[in-house]
Amino acid sequence: MKIHGRVIDTIPKDRVLKLLCSERIIYLYFQRKDFKEFGPYFFDKPYLFVEVNEEGKKIGKYIAHEVISFLRIVQPSKYSACKKRVIYFDMEAIKRGVRNLINKPHNKLFIDLEFTMPAYYQTMPHVQEIIQYGIVVEDETGRIVFEDSSLVRPSKPYNLNARTLKFLSRKRGEFDKACNYKEFYNILKWCLKEYNPKIYAWGRSDILAIEQSFVINKYKALDVRERHINLMQVIKNYYNLKDEIGLFQTYEEMSKNTVSPQQHDALEDAMIAREIYCMFKELINQD
Repeated sequence: MKIHGRVIDTIPKDRVLKLLCSERIIYLYFQRKDFKEFGPYFFDKPYLFVEVNEEGKKIGKYIAHEVISFLRIVQPSKYSACKKRVIYFDMEAIKRGVRNLINKPHNKLFIDLEFTMPAYYQTMPHVQEIIQYGIVVEDETGRIVFEDSSLVRPSKPYNLNARTLKFLSRKRGEFDKACNYKEFYNILKWCLKEYNPKIYAWGRSDILAIEQSFVINKYKALDVRERHINLMQVIKNYYNLKDEIGLFQTYEEMSKNTVSPQQHDALEDAMIAREIYCMFKELINQD
C-alpha cells in the first residue's frame, strides 16, 4: 500500500521511522541498504511518500510496516532552512529522465565481451584480456546496420588457460583463426567514427575491460566511457531496484519466454541486450 506523511522521529538502532500520517502515527521499517542510502534525509524531518507492506511486524518495541520502495522525499518550503522546497528524491522525475534518454533518437551500438579468467592454480598475476566480442549497431529507426563477432587472441597466450576454455566451452585450436587485438580495436574505432553511436552494455565490466585493453595493448584510448549507457542500471533506476539483475533473467521476465542455458556467446548476448532495450522502450512508453 502507498502512504505518505511527515517524519517526526528516527530510531537508527532499529532502522525505524516514526511517520505522522493524517493525524495518525505509523512506524516504518527499512532494509539496511535503504536506511544507509536514504537515512540521512530523515533527520531533516521531510515528507515521505512510500510503498509499504500492509502487514506490520515487530521490530524492537515497535509494530512497523516494511518499506518496499520510495516514491518521493520532499522538504516543504515552510520547513526548509532555505525557505524553498527541497526535493531529495522523486521516482517520477527519475522515470521521466529515463524515458527521455531511451526515446532520444540516436544510433546505438550494443556490445558484449568475454574475458580471460584466472587459472585454477595461479603462478603469476592475472591480467584480464578480451577474447571474444559481439557488436550490433542499429540506426535511429531501429534497423540493424552492422553486426560482427569473433574470438580474439590474447596478447599473453597463457591466458587461454583450462578454466577460461571450459567457461567458454571452447577448444584452444579455435583461437588459431581468431582475430588479434588490433583487428578488434580497428572495428570498434570504425564503428564509432562511422555511426557515432551511444554504446549500450549490460553493466560496467565491458567498458572497463575495453579501457583496460587500451593500456595493455598500448593503443590510443577511444571515447567509449563518454558514450556508454549502462542498460542494466537504467532499468534498475526506472523500477527502483536495489539488487543486480542478470541479462538472461531480465530477458525472460520481460519476454515471458524461457531461453536455453547460456552458452557465453558474445554476439548472442549483444543481441539479447538489444531485445531487452526494445522491450523496455515499449514498456516505459506504455507506462
